[in-house]
Amino acid sequence: MSQRIRVLVVEDDFDHFLLIQTCLAGPDAMGLVFDIVRAKSLSAAVELLGCWRWDAVLLDLMLPDSSGLDTFRVVSRKAPGVAILIATSLGDEAVALEAMRLGAQDFILKGAPDFRMLNRAIRYAVERKAAFEQRDQVVRAAADGMIVVDASGTVRLVNPAAERLFQPACLLGKPFPYPTRAGETRLIEIPRPPEPPFVVEMRVSPVTWNLEPAALACLRDVGEVRRFEELKTEVAQRRHADEMKDEWIAKISHDLRTPLTIIKGAVAELAEGQAEPLQPDQATLVRMAQHQVKRIERLILNLLELSRLESGSAALVRGKVDAAELVHLTVSSMQHAAAQRAIALTSQVREPVGTIDADPDLFEQLVMNLVDNALRFARSRVSVRLARGKPSGVELVVEDDGIGIPLEKQGMLFSKYAQLDRPRGPEGYKGTGLGLAICKEIVGLHHGVIKVESAPGRGSKFRVLLPDLTAEAAAAPRPERARVAGGTR
Repeated sequence: MSQRIRVLVVEDDFDHFLLIQTCLAGPDAMGLVFDIVRAKSLSAAVELLGCWRWDAVLLDLMLPDSSGLDTFRVVSRKAPGVAILIATSLGDEAVALEAMRLGAQDFILKGAPDFRMLNRAIRYAVERKAAFEQRDQVVRAAADGMIVVDASGTVRLVNPAAERLFQPACLLGKPFPYPTRAGETRLIEIPRPPEPPFVVEMRVSPVTWNLEPAALACLRDVGEVRRFEELKTEVAQRRHADEMKDEWIAKISHDLRTPLTIIKGAVAELAEGQAEPLQPDQATLVRMAQHQVKRIERLILNLLELSRLESGSAALVRGKVDAAELVHLTVSSMQHAAAQRAIALTSQVREPVGTIDADPDLFEQLVMNLVDNALRFARSRVSVRLARGKPSGVELVVEDDGIGIPLEKQGMLFSKYAQLDRPRGPEGYKGTGLGLAICKEIVGLHHGVIKVESAPGRGSKFRVLLPDLTAEAAAAPRPERARVAGGTR
């Protein structure tokens, strides 16, 4: 099946039009058939270009109503996607070449021997125009900004991405404001007052544009990339500073243990009256000193424990842990502290829970830290519940009836040294902010999950899910019972 090419011949000389008809009569060697229509003037050509789809225009620049390059400019604006060939007389080659520089696909001399090859010239012009259109579509669709700058420094093409970078400025047909040296890659700043300028990477490549050397400037906004790199550097610096700080704290904490042990022993001897009996006011001072020594000792131990857990050097000593028994013993050991604060501390185990594969010392510390934290902020009660997880594992819940924690502050709870604005316990000690951070590390080592459920005025509930419940749990369920220090109810 032959392919048809529609050609508009803009020619006022009838004899020359007949010659064109002769050259294009019948299919060529490629099977192409040329359908030609004549326009005797520029105005007639403009009208036909607006009514029909054309593949090519064979244009005489000298017409009754127009002459020279103005003729070409009018036709090219009216038919931007159509291949245009210039038919010119001998001696007008310079004008034809200028038309090609402006976008014409080719020119052919009237009366020249090669005019007989007009069909081939039109076919090549149509193919070349299609290739250029595809090239332009690729440039226009590119995510990076692309600008074609000719040898005189004038912008010949701007794709939409480049237009967005230079808004509201219009570059097409104007001098490009930056030097374009082939093979160069550099950073430029595009002003966008009153906003900060865009930082753009510009890569320049040599290209040919309308048969003349030109430059293709590829523009990429690297402002976000630079800000991301700066943020990465800042994060790395902060991480390094945190590591140095943690190392320093761990070293200081370790070095403080020896003098603290000596002070603790000396204060204990004074409290026991081994040196000499104390007067009432002296005994009060010694009790205060003992209380503060305990605080310092607890802080140092927490710092060392957190440092050990965070460093990755804390190897789990896994074993079969009777979770219910360990929770009961831990809660029982803290009943005295709860009674001093007039808080009811209860534990409830839904049996059978069975054993879990865990580090018994770390599991005990987890329960102790959660209960200690709850005691500090409870009003009157703290409950500890242990049950089988769903679908497996164990679930530990520690709940207090304190004033609760706002949602926007809950993300800080497991951070080191976090001190939320919550009422202090009866003893006036707000804590170090390390207990929950240690809990998070312990749970993480056991591949578990810890989360908080709280709201202002509704207390706080800390929920821990630990996986790997062993299969040794008893199959038959038993009645639920509540454990309280000193007995069961």
